[in-house]
Amino acid sequence: MKAATFREKLGYGIASLGDAVSYGLAGTFLLFFLTTIAHIPPATAGAIVAVGSVWNAVFNPIMGYISDNVSTRFGRRRPVIFVFSIFLGITMFLLFTDVPLSTTAKSMYYGIMTVLFWTSFTGFFTPYCALGTDYASTYDERTSIRSFASFFNMIGNAVCMVLPTAFVDLLVSHGLSDSRAWSVTGALLGILTTVTIVITVIVSKNRDLPCVPNEKKPEMDFNLIHIFGEYISVARLRPMKYLIAASLSSLIAYSILTSNVMYYFTFNLELSATQSSAFLVARSLLGLVMLPVVSKLSMIFDKRIALILCYAAGIVGMIAVKLVGIESLAGTFIYVVFLMICTAIYWQMMPAIYYDMCDYDTAVTGKKREAMILSFQGLVEAVAVGIGGQILGAILQAAGFDGDASVQTASAMEWIENSATILPMIFLIIACIALFKYPLTRESRELQRRHGSTNF
Repeated sequence: MKAATFREKLGYGIASLGDAVSYGLAGTFLLFFLTTIAHIPPATAGAIVAVGSVWNAVFNPIMGYISDNVSTRFGRRRPVIFVFSIFLGITMFLLFTDVPLSTTAKSMYYGIMTVLFWTSFTGFFTPYCALGTDYASTYDERTSIRSFASFFNMIGNAVCMVLPTAFVDLLVSHGLSDSRAWSVTGALLGILTTVTIVITVIVSKNRDLPCVPNEKKPEMDFNLIHIFGEYISVARLRPMKYLIAASLSSLIAYSILTSNVMYYFTFNLELSATQSSAFLVARSLLGLVMLPVVSKLSMIFDKRIALILCYAAGIVGMIAVKLVGIESLAGTFIYVVFLMICTAIYWQMMPAIYYDMCDYDTAVTGKKREAMILSFQGLVEAVAVGIGGQILGAILQAAGFDGDASVQTASAMEWIENSATILPMIFLIIACIALFKYPLTRESRELQRRHGSTNF
């Protein structure tokens, strides 16, 4: 495979901006929107998040199978990415629109919209990740392609962190209601998401090659038993077990931290909307600064060791924040640094680790199941978002959080703080253990290349 040029890497990476905007909007603001704008009880809002995640967990294997078996004159991945990017933009608008319905009807509406959102997101994200295997074939080149994607991912995070707070505040100051301002913001971010993904569809034409005329197209068997049987066979690969455990634990921590951060900033630290936006942007900009640092660590050590080192720094930092407390804006900035380490580094390193699993699977089974394997990341994200949202929703409900109150009880404040610091660190510790036991390293890949061995 010819190495990707700088221009090709930029073209591939820009869709990660749309990925970050859509994923960040739902992950950071959905629970907050449902409880404070749509006025749905926290436990019910958490259940809505979980319902969408359960469906996403079911849909991911199907999407992975479809993406691996589509063959058109426009390529394997790009037509699927294009179609779902349109639906993704539309559902972002509908999901963040406050509808004039009863609480029960609202719960049903947002449950359906959440399902449609994650269907659209997975429909784009799974073939997009698989498309990356057509750009990079070596261990270190995959780290490079993911660095470009992570660059745009961080920019997308910055955009997502600014608009849902600062733009809503601006629209409200010009006479719009809170609910209408959120709806407009959802529409704007939906358009941005679709446009960036479509750009990648256009510029990746030479990587996602069309099927050859008269070439026999793969026959798709939509028997769910067959599809999930393939999925189970991938999951039973020894390295995959540790990778799933590491991903799930990392993303549960990510889900709790990002879903809770607006509560923490608003009620515990008493930040204004502008200050919250500034600190969330700082998180993304700090992530950009960390990109070359993490890439260097992965070159010196290994991808998994680089991720473990970053997580260890984040865990120690979050425990220190809990013990010392935050009394100033400088203290808030220090918290944001550790928040970035705990939530941003994953997206640079983990997809590249999944790419290595594609080669391992081909070496062991002789099959080409890139999208099937990479859809595991989407499945794990779906499950983790559901678990994290359910945990946080249940905690807020049990602690007595009131979405209509400007001041919360001491119990609610304490558990918002715990959810912003030490609680997610339990899951990051589990992730570190799983990563340490994960057997695919640079050395093992070199051994496989030289001797064809898969005994690691």
